[in-house]
Amino acid sequence: MKQNGVSDDAIRLSLFPYSLTHHAITWYDHLPRNSIHSFDVMMRKFLSKYFPPSMVTKLRNEITKFEQKPHESLFEAWERYKLSIDRCLNHNMILVTQIDTFYNGLTLSHRDTINAAAGGTFMQKKPEECYELIENMTAHHNHWDTSATRDETSRNISSTTTTENPEAA
Repeated sequence: MKQNGVSDDAIRLSLFPYSLTHHAITWYDHLPRNSIHSFDVMMRKFLSKYFPPSMVTKLRNEITKFEQKPHESLFEAWERYKLSIDRCLNHNMILVTQIDTFYNGLTLSHRDTINAAAGGTFMQKKPEECYELIENMTAHHNHWDTSATRDETSRNISSTTTTENPEAA
């Protein structure tokens, strides 16, 4: 997108301050005037200030060591995983690695569910197809989530037991 001969880099650089909040605005305002001439330099300065190597390592480990929690639905696991990726702007993980890490961190039953939805072996699909499948499944998580079905069945059994035995009350 070029406006009157202005480069994309110059546009991004001029819009960058509007994406900042709180302490980042103060940090930006204290940068020496005209000291940054490219968006790449601005991005590196910002990341080094607000995402030091120790924090990046911690956040990247959170992504790479992902495991679905007990009783966590596929939807909840996917949302938590995407949030951890979003929190680490410079994780440097390609999509296939992200998908593989998520899939391998799931419970066996959720991997089976995803494989069934994929019509075979999920990880043999293209990364974009895998991502889209998970997005579709989690968008309709009430139809796919096996733990939600188990919980609903448990509630039905409990309520049936209560209504069938009026003397217990």
